[in-house]
Amino acid sequence: MRALLRISPLLTLAAPARAHVPGLGDAGPGWTWSAEPLVLVPLLAVSLLYALGLARLWRRAGSGRGVPPWRAGACLLGLGTLFAALVSPLDAAAEESFALHMTQHMLLIVVAAPLLALGNVGVVLLSALPAGLRVPFGRTFALSPLRRLRALMFAVPVAAAAHGVVVWLWHAPGPYEAALADPLVHYLEHLTMFGTAVLFWWSVVSSGRRLPLGYGAGVAALFLTMLHTGLLGILITLAPAPLYPSYAAVPWTTLDPLEDQQIAGIVMLLPGGLIYLGAGLALLAAWLDAAGRRRAAWP
Repeated sequence: MRALLRISPLLTLAAPARAHVPGLGDAGPGWTWSAEPLVLVPLLAVSLLYALGLARLWRRAGSGRGVPPWRAGACLLGLGTLFAALVSPLDAAAEESFALHMTQHMLLIVVAAPLLALGNVGVVLLSALPAGLRVPFGRTFALSPLRRLRALMFAVPVAAAAHGVVVWLWHAPGPYEAALADPLVHYLEHLTMFGTAVLFWWSVVSSGRRLPLGYGAGVAALFLTMLHTGLLGILITLAPAPLYPSYAAVPWTTLDPLEDQQIAGIVMLLPGGLIYLGAGLALLAAWLDAAGRRRAAWP
């Protein structure tokens, strides 16, 4: 409770900044916007390609057709969330506070990933390619081996298990400390957590079209993910000592490392858990609605 009452300094992210410099001590916050090419270039490229593909789709089929405006809005909001998590001063602040690092992780896996899954990103990006590339790409992905691999990757149990393993792995003290110590490992951490999160949410969003498990697999995956990530959040919150030595002190705040860690666990447990719960209930409602429509269609 004491940690929650003292969380307000962590929310002051408006100050100018210096990226990826842990351990500022008493010098105060010095964060800047991140300009790492491995992050910024792919984000800008995907954003531009999505805008181009969407414009082409709507020009051919009519505005709002093919990809409804709400899906396009979800994707753009997801891309904005990625910029906020990886480019804004939050990225630098996350190097100095576990609570803010956990906030960054939650933005990646329970905000940006589901929004992009709802945005029909693959269809739109394919439409952005020139016709000379679009047709060969489409034919390549239609090949039987790739089609089977894609079906396996997007199977709800496989995607949920892969994402769960990745989340637990990267929050173990050893891998987490390695990510803090090496920028390339840190990049791999974010890439694998976000990538498996997109696979997970994409499989869940489309679970109603997948037989024989259908909506049931998506609902079960969401509730199981809520439970195991909640358990991880509880373990982090109740740990009797700091788990990550790199956060020996939390500069520019009055929090000690254990309080910072407790807030991080609560961030994983509550906001993340509520999003999984809300998504699971929404999918359950869609499942019941589909069942009702099927019953109404019976003679």
